Amino acid sequence: MNYDEISETVQSILIQHFNIPVSAFSWEESLEKQQADFKILDYLIFLERLLQSKFKKDFFLLENISTAIHNPKDIVVLIMESFKNELEEK
Repeated sequence: MNYDEISETVQSILIQHFNIPVSAFSWEESLEKQQADFKILDYLIFLERLLQSKFKKDFFLLENISTAIHNPKDIVVLIMESFKNELEEK
């Protein structure tokens, strides 16, 4: 998967499942600034599960993402790193 495909998927999931309006979506703003409910741990767990389901791969958002600090771009980078590491192991 390339960066654009992953970015589109992450954006789509955040907009569709977390009530972030398209007009309010930002790659630079933290998840909590875009949706205050990300302060609740269950939101990050749900996002992690959606991403794992979509990409058929384990991602560890809980261990690597702070919703108060990190933004959607950070999630894309984390996913890209995961795919890169997988390719290097082969």
